[in-house]
Amino acid sequence: MEFENVKNIIKAGLTDAYVEVQDMTGTRDHLDLLIVSDQFVGIRLIQQHQLVMNLLTDSLKAEIHAVQLKTMSFEDAKKRGINTGK
Repeated sequence: MEFENVKNIIKAGLTDAYVEVQDMTGTRDHLDLLIVSDQFVGIRLIQQHQLVMNLLTDSLKAEIHAVQLKTMSFEDAKKRGINTGK
């Protein structure tokens, strides 16, 4: 799995998203994703994760075995000291 493909899939569905992709195991099929988007404002964490997983469904079936998600708004990222470039 090309990490740039994962980023592009997420950004196609969440146009303002800042996305970081990390390989958790060295096999490129267990991914740790940080997704920051203001489209998450006002929706529960489970809904944020469902939104991302729905975007990745086709890729998950073929190329990704496991995903660990961290989702938040840009304001929350700033409070946590995460530099998104915004």
